[in-house]
Amino acid sequence: MLHRLRPALLLFLTLSALGALGLAHEDDPKILDRMGPYNGPGFRRANLNQPGQLALGGTPFSSSGVSLLSWVTLAEMGSPQSGADCWGYTSPSGREFVLMGHSLGFAVVDISVPTNAQVIANLSGPSSLWRDIKVYGNHAYVVSEGGGGIHIFSLAQIDSGVVTQVGSVITGGSTSTHNVAINEASGYLYRLGGASNGMRIYDLGADPVNPPLVGSWSSRYIHDAQVVSYTSGPNAGKEIVFACSGLNGGFSNTGLDIIDVTNKNNISVLGNTSYNNPAYSHQGWLSPDRQYFYLGDELDENGSLPTTTHVIAVSNLSNPQSLTSFTNGNQAVGHNLYTEGNLIYEANYRSGLRIFDASNPTSPVEVAFFDTYPDNDLDGFNGLWSVYPYFQSGTVVGSDLERGLFVWWTGPNPLVLDLPAGPLSLVNPGGDSMAVTITEATPGDLVPGSALLHINDGAGWVSLPLTALGGANFQADFPAFACGTALQYYLTADATSGSTWSLPTGAPFDLYAASAALGQTTMVSHDFEAASGWTVGAAGDSASTGIWTRVNPRGTAAQPEDDHTVAGSECFVTGQGSVGGSLGENDVDGGNTTLVSPVFDLSSSSSPRVSYWRWFSNDQGSSSAEDVLEVEITGDGANWILVETVGPTGAQSSGGWFEHSLLVSDFVALSSQVRLRFRTGDLGAGSIVEAAIDDLEISDIDCGTGCGASSYCVATANSAGGGALLTALGSSSLAANDLVLSIGGAPVNQPGLFYYGSTQISTPFGDGVRCVGGGISRFNPALISDAGGQVSRSIDLTLPPASSGVGQISAGDTWNFQFWYRDPSAGASGFNLSDGLSIVFCP
Repeated sequence: MLHRLRPALLLFLTLSALGALGLAHEDDPKILDRMGPYNGPGFRRANLNQPGQLALGGTPFSSSGVSLLSWVTLAEMGSPQSGADCWGYTSPSGREFVLMGHSLGFAVVDISVPTNAQVIANLSGPSSLWRDIKVYGNHAYVVSEGGGGIHIFSLAQIDSGVVTQVGSVITGGSTSTHNVAINEASGYLYRLGGASNGMRIYDLGADPVNPPLVGSWSSRYIHDAQVVSYTSGPNAGKEIVFACSGLNGGFSNTGLDIIDVTNKNNISVLGNTSYNNPAYSHQGWLSPDRQYFYLGDELDENGSLPTTTHVIAVSNLSNPQSLTSFTNGNQAVGHNLYTEGNLIYEANYRSGLRIFDASNPTSPVEVAFFDTYPDNDLDGFNGLWSVYPYFQSGTVVGSDLERGLFVWWTGPNPLVLDLPAGPLSLVNPGGDSMAVTITEATPGDLVPGSALLHINDGAGWVSLPLTALGGANFQADFPAFACGTALQYYLTADATSGSTWSLPTGAPFDLYAASAALGQTTMVSHDFEAASGWTVGAAGDSASTGIWTRVNPRGTAAQPEDDHTVAGSECFVTGQGSVGGSLGENDVDGGNTTLVSPVFDLSSSSSPRVSYWRWFSNDQGSSSAEDVLEVEITGDGANWILVETVGPTGAQSSGGWFEHSLLVSDFVALSSQVRLRFRTGDLGAGSIVEAAIDDLEISDIDCGTGCGASSYCVATANSAGGGALLTALGSSSLAANDLVLSIGGAPVNQPGLFYYGSTQISTPFGDGVRCVGGGISRFNPALISDAGGQVSRSIDLTLPPASSGVGQISAGDTWNFQFWYRDPSAGASGFNLSDGLSIVFCP
């Protein structure tokens, strides 16, 4: 067996669960690694500016250079058990559609508005894990290992949401098929694989609804192929199949066959080749100039090699040469790939979409990615099945085994949002502001008035317009909040193309977090690299396996592969299985298990807040979505108060790290006996239950007596746009001594100086307004703004001018700050000033 072995019991349970699915490839690792479909919500970027309609929180997908536009879950496709291959179709009207195979048939998804993808039809077919789809003219041709031959569907009325089966073809022996290829230039369809077949050829040009069988070739099994026609050069007039093939179902003597099918009655092999470490030649695609064939072997990774793509020279069809291979160093299994221009788009199972720049065709390098399998990038057979990069709009789509359809944008974003002074982590309870820039790829890309700040204070989301300051500069204004309020926020802006863009770019899954406070002190920080006094067990616990333990976790479909701490490795999880062990080897079984914190003395704190990162998975196994994770707190060691319940269903019950925070005083009185506990169990019918906890912190916030910063005065427009805005980071605490003054929106590469005084004035000065009076103190030397027009200075309150003399800063003082800067391009005076910032200092 060339795949990794799994325990026999797991195989039996998996096959039993699959039931009637087509199982022509029982030894295919996709069966052995099978898991249930994701059962949470999807995503539409079009709804970003309506946050109440989204499931927010957590960061399920890591990415670089790829933006998620829509995510259509399997549940939206009629709840099949798994996804399969996908292809694209553009109607004569220019509307774009995805045809995505799944275990029950295939879904038709309208992505004409890619930020709001919609399922418009679901077509049934034989039950099968494997299904492939291709398009010729206005017909779709669907095959599967479940049999039925070729199912033919008319796409003529797809704009009206109507897709109709108009025919089926069962000639050619066995009706099972693994893949289908169509040469649109010649009009021939190629059924590939299925019951150890090579290829069976049908003439779509003769009759697209009932194409006749015109040839076949079965000297070797063909798993997948690309078929092209040559119109110039020494091969002009030839139709050539580039076949990923082998003997014994593709498992032996595996490699690439180049087959001349010009004469369907006289098919001949021109050449073939293998490559280093061959295991199972799976799929590949030609470079646009047809000089190279990029081939992926589905089984060569196998726990030893990284994701490997082989480069085969095919300019001489009779003498193909395996030249080299390339990798990104990732462990995931390579599955399907396609080329477009200088880019190679790869669907690499657990590492998701990987995009390589093949400007150097024999040494491509990864330039972008989007990981659809958050748990790990190991060599398992879950995650992204295929990718389609050929829509004229530039939209790219990918089909995922467990998570459905992803719709992406891989080009430059029309709008880029930025925070010149960084995101606020502390928001003044009396109200605060934050500098924002929105850069357009092309002038006019931004829809006027569409820039919004979205804030959630625990009572629901509120959307507030940003204030336009001119040019790319905006200001986000936070309203007043009760001190101690935990906030989540993000920003959006709409492009004239119809898309919505956000900051953080991963919103709504990734959000900024802040507290309404003047200062914050960390009292407790447990990253669980050490036990830190945590204990396991409580009255009523009866679990026989899956007992809480502190480890470097071994990932499964239900348990994390990595802890949450960026620089760490350990966390508390419910049981640790063996390497390569089964999904349910050490999950929670037989009752509850409880993790209990040490005692925390919060008696002298003013407004302590607890935050922690948790993982809970309850969507696997035969009796899923029945159990919960409960978090409780006590202030006296005897009476436990429920803080939150995770599960049994919902977006946060399918794995993934999610943060939760609570104000201690909302649940118990502040005391010296505060503790938390985390309890989960497998009660009733057995299922797969896993939980994990990491990175618990307790921080005390400073509500002070009016301490903090507030803006006043108005910045005057400058040569960079709307004016320079002054903000404060850190706190106004003398003890903390972490105040940072920051400027955004200043002219690029110009000198400037921070200064402060005791009074507020409003006097024209240069090209702006002087907002600070009284005895003036300056923070020397002058600083030069960077390429983004930003300047920042850390203020050491223990050094002059803040520590002595006319500018001495003491607790309870109010001082007013401003930034003076050169701006020779703006006006006659050659200088300008920022707005003003008033700061009340605390002990």
